Amino acid sequence: MQQQPPPYGYNPQPMQHLPQYPPGYVLPQPVYPPQQPPVQHQQHHQQQQQQQQQQVVVVSAPAPAPTTTVIRERSHVNHILHLIITCFFPPWIIVWIILTIAENS
Repeated sequence: MQQQPPPYGYNPQPMQHLPQYPPGYVLPQPVYPPQQPPVQHQQHHQQQQQQQQQQVVVVSAPAPAPTTTVIRERSHVNHILHLIITCFFPPWIIVWIILTIAENS
């Protein structure tokens, strides 16, 4: 036999496992930070004047101009590469000789 679903608007029984407090027990109230008194317009105006009177001027030296260093690397003749090219194309030896002479001067 199946139980019927509860009718619409059914209020369940209160839960029995909630803690029971003894009579006269008062639950502690949450603690909030104290409220600050509202700032009066006159005090606010005085604070603005004090802030305006305190001016700080910072003077710094200009940054040095960036310097650029150019490094020239002398190209050198890759003799192994020219030897391999000369094995496949013998007239290349002329180019190899010219490049070797130009490198020494």
